[in-house]
Amino acid sequence: MNFFHKILVATDGSEASLKAARTAIGLATRAGAELLVAHIVDDEVVKDLARALGKDEKDARSSMIDSARKYVAEIEKLAQQSSVACHTVVEHGTPYEAILKLAEREKVDVLVIGKTGRRGPARALAGSVTRRVIDLAEISVLVVK
Repeated sequence: MNFFHKILVATDGSEASLKAARTAIGLATRAGAELLVAHIVDDEVVKDLARALGKDEKDARSSMIDSARKYVAEIEKLAQQSSVACHTVVEHGTPYEAILKLAEREKVDVLVIGKTGRRGPARALAGSVTRRVIDLAEISVLVVK
């Protein structure tokens, strides 16, 4: 019996999220499930980056979206190498809120996320996105250490 038909993995380009993605690919392979790879560009980090670099927020967001597309493309390539059906999405907003909305909208069965991630200048808040996702998700969450 297959309990998982659609798996969402949230990535931020960190080593922890890459490990979570590899775990999600393995799970999708065994379950015959579809994989959805998401990267949420954090609006607060965009503002911090723009301020720190003296850039316009639009330019900072564009730069972060370009990086995000590279992250999800890397994971999509790994999924394809394992013959896993995979789709990618890059959105922006508050990461935990966007991840939860995406999970609901896409009707995923399980969400895979790294224990800690990357939050730009707010690195001290590592794990806060994961904690909020765990606390607020209405589906199962697999946290990868």
